[in-house]
Amino acid sequence: MRFNKKTGFTAGYRKALEWIKTNTIEEKGIVVSSQQKFPYLEVTGYLVPTLMEAGEFDLAGQYAGFLVFMQRPNGSFAGPDGREYIFDSGQALRGLARAAGRREQFKPFAQKTADYLVASMHSDGRLPAIYNDDIPEAVHVFVLPALVEAGVILQRPDYIDAAHRSAAYYQRQSNVLSEGYLTHFLAYILDGFIDVGEVEFVRPFVEKLFFTQRKDGSIPAYAGVNWACSTGVAQLAIIAYKLGMYEQADKALKFVRSIQNPSGGFFGSYGSRADYFPKAEISWAAKFFIDAAHMSVKSFFDRHADIFLKEVPENDPRFKFVADRLMPFKTGKVLDAGCGKGRFSQRIHQHFPDWEIHGLDCSNELLKEAGEFIHKKQGSLLCLPYPDEYFEAVICIEALEHTIEYGKAIMEMCRVLKKDGILIIIDKNLKHAGAMDITDFEQWFDDQQVLSMIKKYCPDAQVESISLKGCPEGFFLGWSGTKGLVILDEQAWHGAITAGQTVEELAAKIKGNDFPVWCKPLLVHTAPDDVVLELGSGTGELAAICSLYGRQVQALDYSQESIDFVKALFQELGLTAQFYCQDILKGIQLPSSSVDWVFSSGVLEHFSDHQIIAILKDSKRLGRKGVMSLVPNAGALFYRIGKYKMEQEGTWAYGREVPKLTMRPLFEAAGLNDVREYSVGATHALQFWGSAHEDIKKFFGHLSMEEIHSLNQGYLLFTIGTVQ
Repeated sequence: MRFNKKTGFTAGYRKALEWIKTNTIEEKGIVVSSQQKFPYLEVTGYLVPTLMEAGEFDLAGQYAGFLVFMQRPNGSFAGPDGREYIFDSGQALRGLARAAGRREQFKPFAQKTADYLVASMHSDGRLPAIYNDDIPEAVHVFVLPALVEAGVILQRPDYIDAAHRSAAYYQRQSNVLSEGYLTHFLAYILDGFIDVGEVEFVRPFVEKLFFTQRKDGSIPAYAGVNWACSTGVAQLAIIAYKLGMYEQADKALKFVRSIQNPSGGFFGSYGSRADYFPKAEISWAAKFFIDAAHMSVKSFFDRHADIFLKEVPENDPRFKFVADRLMPFKTGKVLDAGCGKGRFSQRIHQHFPDWEIHGLDCSNELLKEAGEFIHKKQGSLLCLPYPDEYFEAVICIEALEHTIEYGKAIMEMCRVLKKDGILIIIDKNLKHAGAMDITDFEQWFDDQQVLSMIKKYCPDAQVESISLKGCPEGFFLGWSGTKGLVILDEQAWHGAITAGQTVEELAAKIKGNDFPVWCKPLLVHTAPDDVVLELGSGTGELAAICSLYGRQVQALDYSQESIDFVKALFQELGLTAQFYCQDILKGIQLPSSSVDWVFSSGVLEHFSDHQIIAILKDSKRLGRKGVMSLVPNAGALFYRIGKYKMEQEGTWAYGREVPKLTMRPLFEAAGLNDVREYSVGATHALQFWGSAHEDIKKFFGHLSMEEIHSLNQGYLLFTIGTVQ
């Protein structure tokens, strides 16, 4: 399974995926081709499953949402010529049905299209076509698997029955399989039959067709011609993989990879006198190439199942790494992602009998040999078939290396992992690359490369080397981390918020009336002599300003170092306050109704919604008048862009913070009344973006305050709710 040595398997795959992204119309779907830049609903539809299997859920969601918008009142979808087509509607159903399997909101739209298809079907199963003679009506067989999938997801057995009735009709047609069809259309028919279970009906024809395969892996677009249809060859590779014709499939895929354009796309055809979009990069070719790549990876494990081990020794250091990290958990559900034959699951079952073990692998052949105690599913690490936050633990042992987009696999594993659950990954160390032969799609990892990705979801993630007898020292790397929002430890948090600033420097800033703009709402909504408590007082800057303007201040922080800093600041300014070192997650140890106002700034965004509500309820208990908060504004684009850039560069110092579009539902859930909110600090948001950006500053400068508020571009979202 070797590809173009200049780019390799993963590079070619990623280039094709990038071509799709580049040729996606904003907030719509995929283009027809490089020459026809308008959306193609058919291809947009059947790209949804492809994108989901590639871990591209956001783009798949965009496509599915666009299909919902473009669905006609009768449930049908139009082709590029504006006419309604059964085939195009069937491929849109592929997208809607797959999206409906993940999100309930798409189910009504999938049902509407499925109803349209069934209503269009004749009593004998025929799906009539309005094509010219160059497209056979039998391509409608490729609609039928979508109808079956919709039947399963929507629990409509009548859809499944209709699909099989239609398949039987087309099987009875004498010319349903013909070498006179373009391989692209022929492959639609063959693949459709396979996916509704008619494997043996098509096998003899497929085997005969592959007798025409050339040495370079190509297959003539029509019988007797010297050119090949790119998408037809990719589709036939998929078909060959499904039929276990691995050698022929590999050759076909190798050919398709060899003709990939520098852009990552594919012309419709190649060779002498090619006449199927020979100068246009067609969107469906990229789709079927990616599908074939997925199939090639899966097939590797199916065909080589015998080389994978079924047992792991009791004293294996890799299992010890896993066991040590599962030990603190008494019981729960654990996912063995890429479980193979379940050898590590077997050890977990022996040592932790109370755990419910789930195993996922791309290969059914490997899963057949996994223990019956395992709840087994066939699937991909890039598209895990489990709900959000389902497992207390997820382990992935020597499987991440086989995922083309390993970052997305990590994201998926963390998606299905519960908060406070443990993620454990073991894989091979890039430092020892070359120590053994590997497949073209296999990747070994740098320790920090994977660690940085895991830390996006598991802030306490760590990595260590693991040595195995018979392998070089440190041949394996083990990563582990607990899923949760990042709460920096006391010292790290104090360092982040002070950023090297001294008490004297901050005091001089306050004495010089250099206040942050977000102190304004705190002063506007409180009055002199009000008792105000700041949660997470940090540097004490806001608390000191409130005190300077006559508020009776109490400052609370979970970092003793920060409390000491605030005390020194107040002393430097000649101010007085009460100080508390407490953890607000453990409940605020102060009497009820002991202050007028409770406020926080830059604190609540570091907690889950459940935790925020609990903190707000506790704040309401303390405050006689009300509660105020300042959190980063999710609507502030310049802040969001700058934050994203710093996170990618590894320079973001504040842990994981989740900006909010609104805090209103959380305030109301805590029982607070008359909730109001607005953003502050629009120009400050520009600082996150980096350079001066004078043009943008001038734009903000010419706006009135009313316009700035209406744009909601302030860095911080201010929310206030009253107790009565």
